[in-house]
Amino acid sequence: MNQNAPVCIIGAGASGITVGKTLKRAGIGFDIVDSAQDFGGNWLPSGPSSKMYESTHLISSRTNTQFSDLPMDSSWPAYPRHSLFWQYLRQVAAHHDLGRHAHFGLGVEHMEAAPGAWDGADGWRLRLSDGSSRLYRDVVVCNGLLRKPRRIAYPGEFTGQQLHSGDYKTATIFRGKRVLVIGGGNSGCDIAVDAGQNASAAFHSTRRGYHYLPKFIDSRPTQDWLMSEAKRFDTPEAYWAHVKATIRLAGYDGTAYGLPQPDHDIDQAHPIMNSLLLYHVGHGDVLPKPDVARFDGGRVHFSDGSSEEIDIVVHATGFEVSLPFMDKSIVDWTRGLSGIFLHMVPPRHDNLLFFGYLNAPSGYGNVANTTARFIDGYFKARERQSRGWRVLKELKLRWNELDLGQDRYMRTERHAHEFDLWKYLATVNFLASKLSAA
Repeated sequence: MNQNAPVCIIGAGASGITVGKTLKRAGIGFDIVDSAQDFGGNWLPSGPSSKMYESTHLISSRTNTQFSDLPMDSSWPAYPRHSLFWQYLRQVAAHHDLGRHAHFGLGVEHMEAAPGAWDGADGWRLRLSDGSSRLYRDVVVCNGLLRKPRRIAYPGEFTGQQLHSGDYKTATIFRGKRVLVIGGGNSGCDIAVDAGQNASAAFHSTRRGYHYLPKFIDSRPTQDWLMSEAKRFDTPEAYWAHVKATIRLAGYDGTAYGLPQPDHDIDQAHPIMNSLLLYHVGHGDVLPKPDVARFDGGRVHFSDGSSEEIDIVVHATGFEVSLPFMDKSIVDWTRGLSGIFLHMVPPRHDNLLFFGYLNAPSGYGNVANTTARFIDGYFKARERQSRGWRVLKELKLRWNELDLGQDRYMRTERHAHEFDLWKYLATVNFLASKLSAA
């Protein structure tokens, strides 16, 4: 490891790669540590934190997911398979020579403040899984939102097979089985489709109605279409009315398939990006069910009074932030990380950043390309103690006054890290320009 590296990046997934290439260009020394054996994080097929299953593809389009400085191969499909995206992340890491900074098979077990220990400045002491201890001036935490599986505790006991979506890998386990998938997020809908194509009977339990989007509209990836259509309208209301009318015409109104009416508008929650779920519901391959009421041996009872014999239950009920190496007195991560400035900058620490702890209603690249510029400006402005740095220090103490459009979203755990894309990007771009100024 570089004995003089001032920055430690925890995590070698997409976020860690983004921060690494940004610091590389800025000429700032850094180490990347990750308990896996390669770059990729969640996308590394055999990694300890991988959530990939055989049918996983991007739900954001290639053009909205790629880095602006190194686009994906134009011959790739609009929604690359997970193995292709992992290949792309490795290409980005190799292009920026991040391998010489990376230390794989090395986890962080404990992190504590080290006041005045970095050449008179405050730093952080990390205890690593090989028993060693390292001192850094700065730490950038990039180990991601998808860390600790979340399960809902239902009354009763289920005696069949249960697994969380984070442990699901292949649809072959469904063959000849009666399968229940619980959860209406994108993974839950993907897995329900897998079950509908392989199980003897497939049921999909959700607590509410959702808005569904196909992956293509007007011969274009839907996100590309959404972004181009927005320019045609003067108000958000007119734009979203147009989007809903188009989706209905395309056959993606869930109520037409007997699904519940959503209890929220389309811009108040992350829509489901899936071209196949409603198709299989309409063909009877996937049978919708309301919320689970209780388990009873091999039978599952639902809130509408119905029940089904089930062999396998898949809990696609989301994840929680997990930073067990960090004491809650530093940042109370058990409450999530939405309560820090821009989801990146803790109010009380100037030498600690978080990167990747938000859900973008767009592709990863749209956010990464902008926030990387902010990271670059952050370190340089702090070094100069510029006016922009002083403004930022004041703003981050008043993070709750900043309107990022978060209040428009539903108050659910799934949307705790959601924000309005355009407001967020405009804010980050504005601050990045201030930090970059002399």
